[in-house]
Amino acid sequence: MTDYPTGKDIFRECCSKIAAACAPCGFKYYKSRRKMIKPIGSFTAEIRFLSHSSNIAGIYLEFNTNCRIINTHSGKVYWEISLSSFRDKGKVWNLAKEATRERELAEIITLIQNRVVPLMDKYETNLEEILEEVIQTGWFLPQANPILEFYVLDVLDLVVDFGSPEQIRECAHRYIRHLPEEMQKTFKNDYNAYQRDGQAASTIAFRNLIPFMTERNISLPL
Repeated sequence: MTDYPTGKDIFRECCSKIAAACAPCGFKYYKSRRKMIKPIGSFTAEIRFLSHSSNIAGIYLEFNTNCRIINTHSGKVYWEISLSSFRDKGKVWNLAKEATRERELAEIITLIQNRVVPLMDKYETNLEEILEEVIQTGWFLPQANPILEFYVLDVLDLVVDFGSPEQIRECAHRYIRHLPEEMQKTFKNDYNAYQRDGQAASTIAFRNLIPFMTERNISLPL
């Protein structure tokens, strides 16, 4: 009786092939944790391989990666994105079929090398450019989903940790201006209530930003 490779076997083999192709980019593969890591200045670039429990042998073997930039010292995550976000309609890969597997792997490797790695390397080679792009556009990655723009607040930590006071103020102001009109009114009311009597914001998303702005003497945008 012939022993056929299981979905887990195929997944592990594919991970190893991708890691070998990305080794020249400076990544070290940690097989047991299914992720590649690369130190870049004050940061750690991480690419984690992902699959799904609904895989069906020979029919469906889901593959994707989660790409993150982490503060090496604090462990704070500054951004993360799925590799499939760079694909049409954000589709994940199916590596179950041997006939198409090598083509799928080639696409995965190309996207990592040509799209993800240059973005990650910017954190070491041109952090100032990243900070400016965060402030001007809310994010320095291509937006597959406009909803992600709401989460410009997530990258405020990056500007706070590495930017100037002026950049911090501009980033906070951009976040506020980009909120829907009703949310801007809510933010202003919550901000004034906190200034007046220390009342916590009514919207959870604002409860960290408003005290932070007060601490840094950042007023509301004009």
